[in-house]
Amino acid sequence: MNTTGAAPKRRLWLVVRLTVTFALIGFVIHQAGLLEASGRDEFVETIRGVDPFYLALSFLVSIVMNLVSSYKWQVLLVSKRIFVSLYRLFALYYIGKFFNLFLPTGMGGDVARVYELGRITGTNTESLASVFVERFTGMITLTLVSLVAVVVSLQAHDIPIITTSLAICVAMISVIIYLVLDTRPFNFFNRQLASRIKPLARISQKLERVHEAIRTYKDNLPALAYAFFISLVFYFLAVINVWVSALAFSSDVEFLTILVAVPALMLIMNLPVSIGGLGLMEAAYTIIFTAFGYSTQLALSTALLIRLKTLVDGVAGGLFYAARPSRPAATKPQGQTE
Repeated sequence: MNTTGAAPKRRLWLVVRLTVTFALIGFVIHQAGLLEASGRDEFVETIRGVDPFYLALSFLVSIVMNLVSSYKWQVLLVSKRIFVSLYRLFALYYIGKFFNLFLPTGMGGDVARVYELGRITGTNTESLASVFVERFTGMITLTLVSLVAVVVSLQAHDIPIITTSLAICVAMISVIIYLVLDTRPFNFFNRQLASRIKPLARISQKLERVHEAIRTYKDNLPALAYAFFISLVFYFLAVINVWVSALAFSSDVEFLTILVAVPALMLIMNLPVSIGGLGLMEAAYTIIFTAFGYSTQLALSTALLIRLKTLVDGVAGGLFYAARPSRPAATKPQGQTE
């Protein structure tokens, strides 16, 4: 297996993402006027004026959002006759957020969730399939909600980065749906992998089992439809999350404006162009909030509060990880073999 060209490409991609990250941070600092004394004073004044009630409510909404996501995960698992308590999945969700703090990509937390769920259920195949479907149903829902938001606000707010992000997501989702539903491309790739790289034959077999496990979710349409409904509930809560977070710094934030803005925010934040999303989230809030007539100080304050809650979630996930059982009892679906 030739890996001589892989390392330079990874280093180049890392350099690109680091450059983008620092560029985004510089953009936010410039837009918020933090290089000038007046801008810094205005930003500090915004932070000092935080409303304790909305601040506490913001943290509460975040917990409810994580609980809803954990419940959707449980619904998908139950549809495959895998029974794990909601509390255990809730803890695993936070553990994923803990690993997201220091792993190089946002997918690192998902890998941790797959591994930890596999320790509980005894089947890494179904664990990986459930996490993929949980994520993918959310991605489809976000894209559809974003499409509606873009159509509603296009005349008043034509922001190229939003339409570009939406186009990228639509293209990615279309390709993934095709690869999931049509087995021919996957089987062709798998055969080439197994025949040309013999040491990867075992991995090829595992990938085939995971692919089949993902495809079987389409056979349980009620559970899948319910998962999409829960995703809608989650994104409505995401709107409330941003709304109350912004209200913590300003009482002039309108719910309907945030309702249109949040799908665009989340769409931009999903772009894998910076390290851990650093700078990207702050830039997204700055671009979207100012496009809807709010100040850059409010945008940055809201973004930093959202990031603070992410860090708090990660710390809570670390505590859940430290307290998890070292030998969890296995719970496997009927007839499942690994």
